[in-house]
Amino acid sequence: MIKRHWFEILLIIVVMSISVHAALSDAQNFSLRWFTRDDAYYYFKVAQNISEGHGSTFDGINKTNGYHPLWMLICVPIFALARFDLVLPLRILLLVMSALQISTAILLYRLLGKIFAPAVGAIAALFWVFSFDVLVNIYQQGLESGIAAFFVALLLYKLHEFEINRRANTTTTKQLALLGLIGALTIFSRLDLVFFVALCGIWVIFRDHPLRYFLPLDITAAAASIFIAFLLRLTLPDYYNYSTVAVTMAALALVIKIPLAFFFGLCDKHTLANFRTWTLRLFLSTAAGSALVGILMLAVPSASGFPRSVILLDFGFTLLFFGLPRLAYSLLRAHHETSDDKVNPLSELKQKWQSWMKDGFAYFGVAFGLLGVYMIWNKLTIGSFSPVSGQIKRWWGSFPARVYGGATRSPFDFFGVNFQGEGLAWTPLTNAIGNFVSQFSDRTAEIESYYWYALIVVVILFFLFLLINKEVSGAALIRLSFIPVLCGSVLQTLYYHSSGYSAFKEWYWITQRIGAVFVIGLALGMALTLVRKIKHIQRTAWVVALLFGFSMAQTYWAGIKLTMQYNRWSEDVPMMEIATLLEANTEPGSLIGFTGGGNVGYFIQGRTILNMDGLINSPEYFAHLQNGTAGEYLASLGVDYVLANPGILDRQPYDGQFNEYMRPTSVSYGGKQLLKYERPK
Repeated sequence: MIKRHWFEILLIIVVMSISVHAALSDAQNFSLRWFTRDDAYYYFKVAQNISEGHGSTFDGINKTNGYHPLWMLICVPIFALARFDLVLPLRILLLVMSALQISTAILLYRLLGKIFAPAVGAIAALFWVFSFDVLVNIYQQGLESGIAAFFVALLLYKLHEFEINRRANTTTTKQLALLGLIGALTIFSRLDLVFFVALCGIWVIFRDHPLRYFLPLDITAAAASIFIAFLLRLTLPDYYNYSTVAVTMAALALVIKIPLAFFFGLCDKHTLANFRTWTLRLFLSTAAGSALVGILMLAVPSASGFPRSVILLDFGFTLLFFGLPRLAYSLLRAHHETSDDKVNPLSELKQKWQSWMKDGFAYFGVAFGLLGVYMIWNKLTIGSFSPVSGQIKRWWGSFPARVYGGATRSPFDFFGVNFQGEGLAWTPLTNAIGNFVSQFSDRTAEIESYYWYALIVVVILFFLFLLINKEVSGAALIRLSFIPVLCGSVLQTLYYHSSGYSAFKEWYWITQRIGAVFVIGLALGMALTLVRKIKHIQRTAWVVALLFGFSMAQTYWAGIKLTMQYNRWSEDVPMMEIATLLEANTEPGSLIGFTGGGNVGYFIQGRTILNMDGLINSPEYFAHLQNGTAGEYLASLGVDYVLANPGILDRQPYDGQFNEYMRPTSVSYGGKQLLKYERPK
């Protein structure tokens, strides 16, 4: 047992030893240097309130659902301990996050190790546990990203097992239902992973048909083609004047182009075996689809005035994006693979729809059935089907004012391929490319132009590299379920940016980071196959992997020691200076409004923090914000004080609706002012 799993055991011992060192360090480290994001304390305070019987609420007054449910469920028993010691749950949570980090790394190790070689899997695992980028953006924040990464990796690992076993055994409804259950847990860990989980369903349902490849790719291509056409014609931020039109057009494209591609035989092995046949059908299908979408859009009254050239641009991009996957399929297809007898697509649909529906019900019935139950529960208990936090951020994104960042103005963010900022998703790939091209210019426009070219070149070179041994690379792409990872990642980012979304964060991008690890693992695995006949190559690969891990572990350990120090803080140093300030300048029992306030709400004693931006407040409060009546609503709740920047409260999204209730005091902190809140006389 030990001999077989020596690497995993060693990884657990090393990482957990470092984590225990961090967990036992000075108390102030947790609030000042580790769990520093307001968003994390939204979970912590709500979890504490749930554990104490107050319900799903941050302030004890307003019911809220502004969180992802699975992580909240895990936090509740941990933060039940907050009644005894506010820091104890944070120490335990650090260890829980470390356990999730190791578990995800082990799944990556096993997955890539089985597909290529154990040393390749070891490199992926070592990178995952010792990368500061992964630590800071996935685990150190104390957010749902850690549990989300685990379930994404678990679903991918189970898809790999399903792929291996289905060739030897008949697929059962129970197997599909189990995958659906893991998919449901993946969604509950981060609700925007619904796209990835849905595409995984397509991947398994159409497992014996080219639809498993082309349906996810075509869905992504049909949507992306529309948005690229609009962006090229309008650029950002002008695109958002027509974002509703673009989303409507993308929905039409999905409904029209996907069935046309199927009925034109573009998902048929026999058709795809003949280059001339499928290219002609692709042209006819694309022309018909783009024309029909364009005609329907011209007939939509709300779409009047949108640039007509978008229709032509969409035709070109659809032709390109539908064509490239089919060309790749033709090139990567193994020589021994034979095409089925020619079957009319309609006849094929009649033959297989029942089995597809049965499998779809087994997978989606569980995954999306449970999601539906959760949404209904939300509506009945909280008053909103979906988390109010997401609704508010989309509302913020509709404003020209950018108090909370506003909708993205970067096409790189729009498609999730940025190399800097909070849109940095496919790290370490994209930032490595960005850092490389940045050496050739110090002008932003030139760097961005070079980056586009570099991305295209890297993708082409990577594909050519796969062609060196297309049987191995093709099988690896299938066993990694790389198409659902890639397409789910793109659709997730389009969901955020196509209609405007403010304050998106770097910890959203889970499938992208795992996808980047897959790309690196695929490159290493392919390189290893080229030299597999060299004597002792596997041992050499292990030596390289362990040296790589040792180097990263040294840097990681040094960083942890520097961050989580012992005897750095004296006992009288407050956990949150601002909480101590409020305690000194407000009466016990005060209700204090705060535009944020997650960490203050957790650490403050004898007072209650009410969240004013709405992210962890109720749908009712959100409705008052939209209607301009939030000032009266807070007065009706008995708010005593507000701590905020008055200038921010004058601007969107608040628009001064609290002003008549506030009068200044002499207390200020970090640009914020303590304001007495009362009804005007």
